[in-house]
Amino acid sequence: MHAGNPDMVKAAHNKRAEASPDRATLEEPKYPGKGFRLGEYVIEQTLGQGSMATVYLAKDPTGNDVAIKVFVEGAGVSTTMLERFRREAEASKKLRRHPNILTVYTSGKEGPYHYIVMENIQRSKTLENALESTSLSIADIVLVIIKIARALQYAHERRILHRDVKPTNILIDEFGEPRLSDFGVATLIDWPSCTVTGALTGTPLYMSPEQARTDSKLSAASDIYSLGVVLYESLTGVLPYHHMSHGSPVRDVLQAVKEEEPRRPRLFRKEISADLEAVILKALEKEPRDRYVDAGAFAIDLERALMSRPVSARHFNMLDHLRHRIRRHRQALLALVLAGGATVFLHLHFREQLLHVQYEGLIHFAQLQNTKHRAVRPPPNAHDIPESQRAWHEIRLARNAMRAGDWPRAQFMLNAAVGLSETVGDHRTVAIAQLDEARCAIMLYRQERAMLIYHGILQNEQASPATVAMAQMEYVALALLRDEIELALDIFRKAPIPADGPIRPLILCLGGAMTPDELHAAIESLPARYQNDAHLVAGIRYYLDGHIRQSAASLKSCIQLSVPSTDWPAPFARMLISDLIRQ
Repeated sequence: MHAGNPDMVKAAHNKRAEASPDRATLEEPKYPGKGFRLGEYVIEQTLGQGSMATVYLAKDPTGNDVAIKVFVEGAGVSTTMLERFRREAEASKKLRRHPNILTVYTSGKEGPYHYIVMENIQRSKTLENALESTSLSIADIVLVIIKIARALQYAHERRILHRDVKPTNILIDEFGEPRLSDFGVATLIDWPSCTVTGALTGTPLYMSPEQARTDSKLSAASDIYSLGVVLYESLTGVLPYHHMSHGSPVRDVLQAVKEEEPRRPRLFRKEISADLEAVILKALEKEPRDRYVDAGAFAIDLERALMSRPVSARHFNMLDHLRHRIRRHRQALLALVLAGGATVFLHLHFREQLLHVQYEGLIHFAQLQNTKHRAVRPPPNAHDIPESQRAWHEIRLARNAMRAGDWPRAQFMLNAAVGLSETVGDHRTVAIAQLDEARCAIMLYRQERAMLIYHGILQNEQASPATVAMAQMEYVALALLRDEIELALDIFRKAPIPADGPIRPLILCLGGAMTPDELHAAIESLPARYQNDAHLVAGIRYYLDGHIRQSAASLKSCIQLSVPSTDWPAPFARMLISDLIRQ
């Protein structure tokens, strides 16, 4: 053998180096830009960027516009991500015939580039953007959800779960028609799972409780739940749970999804019918078996609600919310009530002992203070008495308006009474007027305003014990009805239960420390003016325990004992009993 030409050897060496470059010198695939060709498609511009892929506007061989979704292999790309992209392509092609599912033409792979070719919807916008830029009526929104529900039913019948239904995955085309898109985390039931056990799939704000629990076995009920959240938010502008918003930490969101009961949609938008509210809340049931049997049944009930026809969903009223919340937290409420009662008892016992020991000294001190006060007190203001009398005149007129059901007028006069009383420093009368003002706010569906008023009464050191006790009872009930269990517990912590008096057994029963039978047996021993309130609380407690007939009977007794029959709490009892009768 003879040595070869050095130049030829060097060229051969360079050629081998080009054919087998060092791993560190490998370049990442370039992201497509204008003019980039994938198969027979030429990219024009970028339309949007997703978590896994980028969507481009492209031209097909005939010069027509298409949308092409491109996933690029490279560093940090796992086999699971590639598998999900492949499944999205397969799922989308299986569903291409439905008019409310985004049409997919084909899919392919060229080098490191995986792509899905879809129809390009001109001047489209997501449902989220449509709600922000367009004034959609309740009927318009419900019609969109009905069509998406039927699209989901079509997918479920082909054994495909979407698993990520949310407003940004619903497109509205130029004709106002909705299209369900992005099957990126869809699961094909007949295929092996590509989801790691315990991993979240979907978007936390819209995922079902079973998704939040990372259950391995999901069903069509999960998509129904997510669509229910989309409908709730689209109609009310808020998410179903008190401790959940778009800025909440994921941990808080998952906790709310798993544990909180949804707030009534009609609290935020009174135009929502009771039937439509019932349909929404059925779709949001915590247990999959309690939701609709399929997305088609959900669509049918929505259509019935739009046409004011009877729906299959049971009306979920305020008593249901109270029952769910107290049953879930009954032990905590009972422990807190008992602890509060024990604290008050010990406090009163030691105070009595102290008073006994220092009785003479305290009396002497009080006499000196009284003498000093009289010596330095300025002459009474001539306007004090008239202002106080005017405040009580407004309260009496307001109560007449309340009995007549004129809640706005009553609230206006009570607000005037509060102002007059505050002018002369009569905070005891302020609390009395505010108690009635809070009740007016409740009947006017201004629960947050009522809660602020109740809170102010509990902070009023000059309010009478009877007024404070009544405010505490009504405040706790309202907090529970609004699914704010932590607030209810906080009320007990900051305002201990009365040590005695007619309101004490009512609060104990409301908190679960006394049964409604026990309260009912003690009603005759209560002052007549509190017996209707006791019947109201017993009615609520009976209902929470599942005794519907006893609940209705107690609420009727509350109305019958109210003199006149329109006096508080009869209006509230009528509201509750009307819900029972509808069942």
